[in-house]
Amino acid sequence: MAGRIDAASRVYADALYAAAIEAGRVSQVDRDLAAFLGAMSDNVLLLRALVNPQLPGEAKRRIISKLMEGSEPLARHAMLVLVDNGRVSLLQDVQLAYAELAAVEEQILDVEVTTAVPLDDAQVSALEQRISAGIGQTARLTVNVDPRIIGGLVLRARGVLLDASVKRRLSELRRALVNTPLPIGSEA
Repeated sequence: MAGRIDAASRVYADALYAAAIEAGRVSQVDRDLAAFLGAMSDNVLLLRALVNPQLPGEAKRRIISKLMEGSEPLARHAMLVLVDNGRVSLLQDVQLAYAELAAVEEQILDVEVTTAVPLDDAQVSALEQRISAGIGQTARLTVNVDPRIIGGLVLRARGVLLDASVKRRLSELRRALVNTPLPIGSEA
């Protein structure tokens, strides 16, 4: 995830993060940005209106001000700065980049977990606890299901991939069988 965030978005997120640290409002800004993006993803027509270059900036400012009325002022002002600079299309990337910075500040590691079968809440909680104990930070899991991995887990966090899936093991076994030279004169 980290590598796919637009560089300009990181500049905005860094500036917002510095202001939030100074104000002591890092987690509140993070929460309100995530809530705003959640509202945008639930209302595609509103999102289209915000990224529409034909909609005047003042109308976009009114929309954002109304939607973020009770939000942390730093979060609201950051969104308005994006509108003023014609960078509304960076909303999601700014939120993601800021969330990464806030997670580091709060000693939280976001981990994407892929399993072959769905995990119940108890299994997710147990996995979170094991990962948290192993890394010395709070693990926050996002769980995906991909039956193609057959079994095991695939973990991704901050650009690091740990693939403990059955699919990977079978692939390594296949590669070893294909690449192992046969003794001369063998029947195979």
